Amino acid sequence: MLRWKIFLVLFLLIAFFHSFFIPEFGFAQQGRQEEQNEKIQVKNNQEKIIPSPKNIKESTGIYVYVAWMWIAIFVLIYILRLKIKEVDRLYKLRFLSVKKK
Repeated sequence: MLRWKIFLVLFLLIAFFHSFFIPEFGFAQQGRQEEQNEKIQVKNNQEKIIPSPKNIKESTGIYVYVAWMWIAIFVLIYILRLKIKEVDRLYKLRFLSVKKK
């Protein structure tokens, strides 16, 4: 039960800070609406440059990078869950408790 609470707290912290670091989501978007409108007006007068992969190697590289990021996230969550299970096991055995004499 304790490990699920810890997992939930970590998940909520990640979701909360995610909204600050990515400006398209969360609280960061509310304060930047006016700045974005001004930038759009300036960009309409300029030539449009569309960023995209130039060949199959670059587009494959993007997908590989995203896949590695998700794999790394899942591995770290798995290791964290294993550590939490081990701490719960030691707690149930009272391995770290102080014995009174």
